[in-house]
Amino acid sequence: MITLSRFISKILKRLFSAEFIKFNIVGAIGVIVNMCSYILFKDWLLVHYMVAGALATEISIINNFILNDIWTFKNRNPKMGLLLRAGVFHLSRLFGMGVTLGSLYVLVDLLKLNDLLAYFISTGLGVLANFYTSDVYVWSQEKPV
Repeated sequence: MITLSRFISKILKRLFSAEFIKFNIVGAIGVIVNMCSYILFKDWLLVHYMVAGALATEISIINNFILNDIWTFKNRNPKMGLLLRAGVFHLSRLFGMGVTLGSLYVLVDLLKLNDLLAYFISTGLGVLANFYTSDVYVWSQEKPV
């Protein structure tokens, strides 16, 4: 049985790992890719803002998957093939969005926290959820034979 102190130590080790730092760098790049794509579609190609937003989000998800695959988790030998991993990555982003929006609702509507502070906290929780699913599911490693 794992003790609470060992559990906390294990989590802190992951949060200060090179992979977590790389994951956040990729995320920051993803925000830039998303915003640039949105501006390209909406302002230059005159695409409706909702469609531009959806396209920009998809491009940033693909960008983040590729960067995480070739950089963040490059030393792993994942169980899944590339296409399945990309699909699971996409699904895991929905989970992260659910964590972000669910915690935002709790913090603002139930706990009456300021919405900007709540969004900041919720985004952080979403990042943790995204890293967890990427670490444990998307780039889960094969067991040595």
